[in-house]
Amino acid sequence: MEPIDSLEIAVIVDNVTDNLSSNPNYVDTEIAGAWRRGMKRLGGKCLCCAAHGLSCLITARIGDTSHTLLFDAGPDEWVFERNIVRLGLDLGKVGAMVLSHGHWDHAAAMPRALQMISLANGGKAVPTYMHPDMFASRAVKNPQGRMMPMEDIPSQQVLAGNGAELVITRVEQSVLSKSFYVSGEIPRVTSFERGMPGQHRIGPDGEWELDELLVDERFVAVHIANKGLFVFTACSHAGLINVLTHARNRFPDVPIYGVLGGFHLSGATESIIPDTVEALEQFDLSLIAAAHCTGWRAMGALESRFKDRVVPSAVGKRFFL
Repeated sequence: MEPIDSLEIAVIVDNVTDNLSSNPNYVDTEIAGAWRRGMKRLGGKCLCCAAHGLSCLITARIGDTSHTLLFDAGPDEWVFERNIVRLGLDLGKVGAMVLSHGHWDHAAAMPRALQMISLANGGKAVPTYMHPDMFASRAVKNPQGRMMPMEDIPSQQVLAGNGAELVITRVEQSVLSKSFYVSGEIPRVTSFERGMPGQHRIGPDGEWELDELLVDERFVAVHIANKGLFVFTACSHAGLINVLTHARNRFPDVPIYGVLGGFHLSGATESIIPDTVEALEQFDLSLIAAAHCTGWRAMGALESRFKDRVVPSAVGKRFFL
């Protein structure tokens, strides 16, 4: 991975919208950006739609050169397209797409995203990085023992038919002139991070099998010169501390500057909030941009411990680092 001069993150899809809270000067709200792009009168038709999921457009700049990567696409093609239009984003600059893991709330809008990228870039194929285990049918077993199936993510055939140049692998990758690092499988080293309780998948024999570890989950990282690593972890089913530990071990000479993503400290994993907050201290992060599935209890605990270093994500926000 090569160091970059600066990083811009546009949050296309997130669970919340927030245009009223204060932000540091390196963060732009959705409404502030809309005024600058020429909005004449504020109204609902100018604004993005929040949805359960995550999608970020990430642009790395080195001198006069820039590379843009789409990290996940969110749960719904209508939400994705609406928000791209409302934010005035240029998908023609997207050089690659990464799907973080095989869940519908990150993948369902991928076909429409690929169509929009291809329309904007003159029909060029889009390198799309995925893990081979992402495509299995999945479900969560509820407390009564009933399987609650999830929507499958788009198939390889559907993605290829909409413009994806599929790169399906378990191993780490350098992407877009080594500006981005896409991890391989994330080692599970902590004692308290145990994946997604109750998740199952259909195995080779056609039967449901336990799939709590989600080995297909991966993260993306960039190295911002004079700051350090910035890590994107869409859901942290592997565990936020496992993710950051792997990033630190993979790049031991580069401090971790910040992290953005869903930390999955809600619902069945709320019990590990204290352990996660305590373990996070060791990384001395300058920015903790909690998003998506982090949950309000975890958000409160993080803010109480790390104060102004916590800058929650929201749909339409832009981070300039």
